[in-house]
Amino acid sequence: MRNKVSLIIAGLFVLSLVGISFFGGPVTYVFFFSVILVPLLSYIYIMCVIHSVKIYQRTDGRDMVCGTPSDFYITLQNEGWFSFSSLRIRFYSSFSGISEIDDDVEYELLPHFSIVKKTKLLCRYRGTYYVGIKQIVVKDFLGLFSVTYNIKEPLSVIVAPAIVHLSDLEGSPIMSDADRDNMLKKTEPDIPVREYTEGDDIRFLNWKASAIMQKYMVRERKGEEKSGIAIVMDSGRYSDKEETYLPLENTIMENCLALSLYYVENNIPLDVIYMTGNVTKTPVHDMGGFEDLYSQMCDFSYQKDYDMNRLCDELRSQAGLFGYRMLIFVVSKLSDQVYDAIKEINTDHVPVRIYLAKDDKTCESIKMPDSRMEVIMIGSDTFDKEGT
Repeated sequence: MRNKVSLIIAGLFVLSLVGISFFGGPVTYVFFFSVILVPLLSYIYIMCVIHSVKIYQRTDGRDMVCGTPSDFYITLQNEGWFSFSSLRIRFYSSFSGISEIDDDVEYELLPHFSIVKKTKLLCRYRGTYYVGIKQIVVKDFLGLFSVTYNIKEPLSVIVAPAIVHLSDLEGSPIMSDADRDNMLKKTEPDIPVREYTEGDDIRFLNWKASAIMQKYMVRERKGEEKSGIAIVMDSGRYSDKEETYLPLENTIMENCLALSLYYVENNIPLDVIYMTGNVTKTPVHDMGGFEDLYSQMCDFSYQKDYDMNRLCDELRSQAGLFGYRMLIFVVSKLSDQVYDAIKEINTDHVPVRIYLAKDDKTCESIKMPDSRMEVIMIGSDTFDKEGT
């Protein structure tokens, strides 16, 4: 329809030029200027529509949870004195989705009339970003022009991370207690030991070393005694583009929380270690500790200067990680420098598992030269560039 009207207007314009050229007279000039005024008036009409339309959108709350639909309300209101013939709305579709509303639908609005819609908003990633209506597309009555206008006050939401079980995450295998104990036994000869002295805790006796040395030997302790597992979370942001860093950061935090929940439910204490200006260690020994961790993750912000190199350097300056039965790293980057740093901060030479986030769905396990270290690829959601 739009192409037909444009062809008719173009034909009339050519016809008016022919009339002026060969005939002249006031009638042909009136016809010529009338044809010229039609596109001009159509464009002015569109500008008036953009000025008169009011868009209101809201959620039940600014804070939302990743993967959980929330009520979303949209109001389109005509505050002008003329009708809107064609109005379309386009949504931010990269990180969120709107149900039951098609952005190809054209709305007509009478003067001082409004359309109110209630739907569901689903945010795909944790973080802070824009959702809802991104643009409006306005056409004139004749369909000559179509103008896309970015709304001035987009809706920004804070999306909290989802709590999921480890078994629900594709490509996130866990290490069974038997496997972990077997790996720990394989590493015992490398653990620093010393001769037993009166007052030492017998729980730290190294029976294999004692049998070899024919005297009681205990593991050498450095610092406060700990037990359980340490989960080190990559806190760095490695890109300026939302479409790059949001899926990876979401994957890292989601897996970190899932691992923490798994070990808490199996009565295995752990510490979650990450950067917040300085190294932060959050003990998670029960569900109350997990709730504290989740609350901290809701407020956590990834930063460029919180990268793994800095985190590893900080841990090395604190003389490494002591007393853990196992170390788990959840990262988005694994350079040679980070790999070497992980070996250095593994002071007790315990098993190490590294979850490496990738920007695709493929997940696989990589065997490292060090038998105590294993790398597992965890796939983040493939970013959908449609709508950006």
